[in-house]
Amino acid sequence: MKIKASVYIILCSFIFYSYNFCTNAKPNKDWTILIFVQAKNNLSKFATKNLTDMASIGSNNKINILVQWYQPNQQGIWRYKIEKNQINLETHIAQNSDGSSSEDLVGSMKWAVNNYPAKNYFLVLWNHGVGILDPVWNSSHRMHISPYLSVENPKLEIEGITKNFENELSSHRGILFNELNRTYMNNQELANALRQIKTDVLKNKKLDILGMDACLMAMIEVGYQIRNYAKYMVASQEVELANGWDYLTLLKNLSLGNINPITLAVNIVKTYEHYYANKIQFYTQSAVDLENMDLIKEGINQIIKDIDICKKLDTVKIKKLIQNSRSESIQFSNKNYIDLYSFYSQFHKKLNENYTKQALNIIKNQHTKNELTKSVNNLKESLQLGMKLVENAVVAKTAGKTFSGTQGLSIYFPFSSYIDKSYVKTEFAQDSLWVKFIRDTYTK
Repeated sequence: MKIKASVYIILCSFIFYSYNFCTNAKPNKDWTILIFVQAKNNLSKFATKNLTDMASIGSNNKINILVQWYQPNQQGIWRYKIEKNQINLETHIAQNSDGSSSEDLVGSMKWAVNNYPAKNYFLVLWNHGVGILDPVWNSSHRMHISPYLSVENPKLEIEGITKNFENELSSHRGILFNELNRTYMNNQELANALRQIKTDVLKNKKLDILGMDACLMAMIEVGYQIRNYAKYMVASQEVELANGWDYLTLLKNLSLGNINPITLAVNIVKTYEHYYANKIQFYTQSAVDLENMDLIKEGINQIIKDIDICKKLDTVKIKKLIQNSRSESIQFSNKNYIDLYSFYSQFHKKLNENYTKQALNIIKNQHTKNELTKSVNNLKESLQLGMKLVENAVVAKTAGKTFSGTQGLSIYFPFSSYIDKSYVKTEFAQDSLWVKFIRDTYTK
């Protein structure tokens, strides 16, 4: 009897604590989305608009909508949970934080995961972005890239989107620039922050989606440096208008539930297209499966190796075709950035035009002719594979008429052998033959 009584007591205790644990545990929702808003700059009023749109949907039994929001004239860390028609301040931490360090980003994700666990995690970096190059601040307190961003977007008024904001449309989304303190997160710090989030916060799991509501971030180099820390990247090859993403429609779709990461990534692109289509001509956005980034890099390396073989046989012409292909590739507001697929396509086309059977027959040395024919054919095959790799990686894309030929991923390719110092530090530059290729293209 004593044994049975003891077992009974233990069983009752187990049931009591199990019940207590279950009733106190936070629900494991489908998604937690954290929007990290660095708005200590000229985008601050657009942050308010975006958060208001988020509140039109609000968190529900499917999703948690969270914001860490840095605002002008506000010190410390401000964290909010977005509820239906409410932007609720959950916590304010009075510490020196400018919102541009890896510690700030990692801390915000710890807060989100520890307090609002979910099956999937979606992090959005909301701010200005300049792609893979790190800018410097000049004496006039403005960001400067060398060579600088050479084209400004026109000021446009878009009915239903830019009402009351028409005087601000020259403002571009930039990553995590604090114009008050003149700080920003460079590419190495971003990679370090994401590494910590994966290992320390998500316990060696990747973010499901990393979104960049910022300019010019849909680049091979950006995707390559974050490939080990996120499954999908959603970003724009071109500059974004200050209005940024359509959070109202995006969150409305997400709140329906049962959306897996790839479906959500594709949906983000569709909502962006719907938001800007037939209103402006220069928008772009793409969703990229980051598991493909190593294959794309290896494809680039193979193309460069094949180019080197061809150059040994016909140096002047091959270099000229590369330079012409680069000039005719689709480029963006930062003229150093081109659509990689476009470059592959142009180069492949020019090889076909310049190495016809008739042109090769002019070569008198049979051995040289055979070797050049074989080498050019290998190069064309590598280019075709490179195009296929880009197509496989980009799971969704959209573009206005100005960039209708883009395929979703850009790459840094300047017009001269000068290579920005910050670029050489990037993981892609160090792991690939691309820097060598740029220098070889322009050296005599």
